[in-house]
Amino acid sequence: MRDYVLNRAIFDDRIGNRSIFSRLFHNWKARREVNLLAGFDDFMLADIGVSRADVEWATRLPITTDPTQALEHRTTLRQRHEPARRPGWGAY
Repeated sequence: MRDYVLNRAIFDDRIGNRSIFSRLFHNWKARREVNLLAGFDDFMLADIGVSRADVEWATRLPITTDPTQALEHRTTLRQRHEPARRPGWGAY
């Protein structure tokens, strides 16, 4: 029974069974978290794996989208498609 409830909760959240007010409030809070990233310097952002341009892009998204998920998706796609770095002089 517990597995059914857990799977149902994950499915409901994935298809967006939350109210529009709940989704907007969640996106507003996520936007505040992304705005905190804008205060970091470029070295800290590079350690996290995002660039300043990515953070600025995420802050300009409409309130109907979750900027944290969009930012994570964008950085994941970039990391998949960038060439593999070999250890050597330029790696450090």
